[in-house]
Amino acid sequence: MIEVFEYIENQKKLVVEIQGKLTETPAVNPDNGGDGEYNKFLFLKNYISSWKFDHIEEIIVPDDRVSSKKRPSLLAEIKGKNTSKSLWIITHLDVVPAGELELWNSDPFKILVKDDKIYGRGTEDNQQSLVSSLIAVKSLIDNNIQPNINIKLLFVADEEVGSKFGIKWILNNKKEYFLKNDLFLIPDGGHNKGKTIEIAEKSILWMGFKIIGKQAHGSRPDLGINSSRASSYFGVRMDRLNEIFNEKNEMYDIPYSTFEPTKRYNSIMNMNTIPGEEFIGYDCRILPEYDLEEIKNEINKIVRSIEIDFGVKIEIEILQNIQAPKPTPADSEIVILLKKSIKKVLNIDAITIGIGGGTVAADFRALGYNAAIWSTIDTTMHSPNEYSVIKNTLNDAKVFADMMINSN
Repeated sequence: MIEVFEYIENQKKLVVEIQGKLTETPAVNPDNGGDGEYNKFLFLKNYISSWKFDHIEEIIVPDDRVSSKKRPSLLAEIKGKNTSKSLWIITHLDVVPAGELELWNSDPFKILVKDDKIYGRGTEDNQQSLVSSLIAVKSLIDNNIQPNINIKLLFVADEEVGSKFGIKWILNNKKEYFLKNDLFLIPDGGHNKGKTIEIAEKSILWMGFKIIGKQAHGSRPDLGINSSRASSYFGVRMDRLNEIFNEKNEMYDIPYSTFEPTKRYNSIMNMNTIPGEEFIGYDCRILPEYDLEEIKNEINKIVRSIEIDFGVKIEIEILQNIQAPKPTPADSEIVILLKKSIKKVLNIDAITIGIGGGTVAADFRALGYNAAIWSTIDTTMHSPNEYSVIKNTLNDAKVFADMMINSN
């Protein structure tokens, strides 16, 4: 392993190069106003085409909302001595929008390298781990090391808004890719010291509420129905969910369920008009102890109370409805292998936890596959001035390479 670790330690220039190319090729999901991942996928496919992978495969899902009409994922594989089993490392190509540009200290779609950090949208989520997985595989290829089992890197589309065109499609249409004895690592979350292995996720419920009243002049509230007032009271009443569903589970990073108002639009921009319509979105992360149907029933009661009290109509849209699957066992093969490699590289005894964030690991667990989530990140994802740490990228690559060599 010494030559592999030394090889990886010398790849700082390659980390910066790949991060730069990935960042300057935006891959914002069409649900968030972007044109999808195709150009980023194309760059990545061409970039690794000469790396002596044994197999590279395109997985294309049609989508008329993007200019390419394609939502692509990419599979790259090196064969192991035993070809009946695989270690999968799964990262995603899409990124969230930059958000408010004035909050950034640099162009979000051009990297800024400073103090061992690479700034830019997507540099941490999920490009850091994507690059780590590439460097880990390259360290094996360039040192002529054949792993014991197949190593499969899967770069998927559409992760940021539910994976309909990404891993969900692949699991539904390419089931033959995955075997029950395969090992699944999803490095799309973690801890700044690399000490937590995430083996469980909360349920996810995304709901949108269109509150419809009647627009009128600001001086004539008697002629209108104020959707903004109804929206404000709606938000206050939704806070009751925290009191109703108040169980705690200390396994999770936030040990209780959360019900957060997030997306808003259609409010009036001028001062003298009573708004006739508003939209408010909620991102709810629910402990698996609760059935999502129970949550939705309580939300429906709140909706009806607002309609009655304020004379509005509320239309409900469910954008994600994912009941948490069973956790990956703490003594599963993937967790034990990961713990050993973390100990060897970082000299840390990693612990297992649950999280509120949603990853593609939940899709695998729902089908009975054991999946673990791990990486060393500062958790700047989705925020202005997102960054990845070069040292973490290289150390994670060492962990991945150690797993690749020592998996059986």
